[in-house]
Amino acid sequence: MTILEVKQHIIQSIQSVYDEREAGNIAVLLIEHFTGLSKMNQFLEKEKDWPEQSAEPLEAAVLRLQKGEPIQYIMGITWFYGLELTVNKHTLIPRPETEELVERVIQYLTSLTIEQPRILEVGTGSGCISLAVASRIPNAIITAIDISEEALKVAEENGKQIKHNIDFIPLDFLNKTNWTTLGHFDIIISNPPYIKQTEARSMHNNVLAYEPHTALFVADNDPLIFYRAIAEFSKTFLNKPGAIFVEINEQLGNETKAVFETFYPVSLQKDMQGKERMIAAFQS
Repeated sequence: MTILEVKQHIIQSIQSVYDEREAGNIAVLLIEHFTGLSKMNQFLEKEKDWPEQSAEPLEAAVLRLQKGEPIQYIMGITWFYGLELTVNKHTLIPRPETEELVERVIQYLTSLTIEQPRILEVGTGSGCISLAVASRIPNAIITAIDISEEALKVAEENGKQIKHNIDFIPLDFLNKTNWTTLGHFDIIISNPPYIKQTEARSMHNNVLAYEPHTALFVADNDPLIFYRAIAEFSKTFLNKPGAIFVEINEQLGNETKAVFETFYPVSLQKDMQGKERMIAAFQS
């Protein structure tokens, strides 16, 4: 088969799972993964024969796509804020709206006069947020925690690509007895689990079947558990001036805002799609 025929084969094979546009984008990514050819070069070399050694791996990948497995897990990589990151079943796939959270954090950090701001990330997963911040603010001192040791192995591997010493620590943040081991910080960042169990019914199977549920879901009767813990932690361990940046459930914007308003002035912010997805809280 030629490159063009392979692209058509991938699209046709996964159209029952993805719409035509998304299927086309996935085909481009998969072909680049196997051949190194960019989208433009795939077009320019569309009559080139598909490498024989990649025939079986391609079919194996197509079968995984047909079952709904995300392309990022099949390739083992994704891109976030200009970084190529390893991801697997132990880590969430970073979303574009999280890049918006990172951008707001970096804007705030560049306005500070602190020479080495201390940052805590709660629930680092693949390390994408901490690594993105470190790539732009190399003088920051970052502690990134997660309850999953398997996720932290991925984060540590991702950390090797930038010259920055991020301290990745396995820790259950909801266990308050662990808090004193962390120290004090100028900024707290988090994209914690915030999806209610009942919301799972409306989610795509490629998320439900493959992404780690501990990083996604919270109990319906206490959906703000992580935000309350972050707010309480900050009362003692957030320096003055200090700031908190968190990604939130768009359906719980006012409720999440109220958690932090008890202590700080709070800004409820919308993402590029107009959804209430971020909160920034400041203390002076």
